[in-house]
Amino acid sequence: MSTNEMEALAWARSVFGDVGLRIRAGVLSVLSTTHNRYAANQRALGLSSAEPYGLMWLGVPKALVEEFKGLPGVDTHRPRRGRYHLPVVNGVPLIPWRYAKDRITDLDQTPFGQPVSTTKKSLFELIHIQPSLFSGEDEAEEDVLADLTPEQLAELDAYGEEIYELAANQQLVAVLAYASNPEALLRCFFGYARLRTDDLLEWAFREEFAIAPQEGSKLVSTTQSRAAFDTGTPENPVLRPRSPLEGSPATEPPTPPRKTGDSE
Repeated sequence: MSTNEMEALAWARSVFGDVGLRIRAGVLSVLSTTHNRYAANQRALGLSSAEPYGLMWLGVPKALVEEFKGLPGVDTHRPRRGRYHLPVVNGVPLIPWRYAKDRITDLDQTPFGQPVSTTKKSLFELIHIQPSLFSGEDEAEEDVLADLTPEQLAELDAYGEEIYELAANQQLVAVLAYASNPEALLRCFFGYARLRTDDLLEWAFREEFAIAPQEGSKLVSTTQSRAAFDTGTPENPVLRPRSPLEGSPATEPPTPPRKTGDSE
């Protein structure tokens, strides 16, 4: 087990309690299943716009609530003026966020909203739900811990002590940040963050999950299946002298950057 994964396990246990490992293990599956369902709806309707898929921002919170309801320490919370409910695990909200529609957008430079709505801001405030801590190890936690050596268990406990003190001094929420479009689920990050005054997220810890190929998707990995622009046999160029009347080659105006994140 890598150091980064060990740290991820320690963060999940410290922030979420006994069910932390199950939450961490389940978020990607929920996201992938929800993406596939909305992408299939988009293809079935055959619309030129991506409006059917765009409802993902409502579908993912609902799917997370349904997946984790009934687990010890898990409650639901509806933000002020929000149209959705979120799972709250031992007092910590779990927030899904579609930050981009492509692979290349820098998560660290993407605002949580433009501007961040009062509904979103309220998620980073103290939510008055009494944490219902669970005594005894969760089954998912037992499965993971059973695979660790005594040395790794000691290392996990050491990480946990440091993280618990760090998390206790910050008002952190859990964020499931993803980039997607109707063609593919492109990237997925999971971690714990707070909202800065400039509307960017400051991450105390973050990991990126590997995305498995999805049925019906065209863009599913960092390696594209289509040929690169410089492969194959080039055609013979057609050369001719430039007429003085043609002038110098025209330059195109710069293309303004396009917005990639959602505004929900």
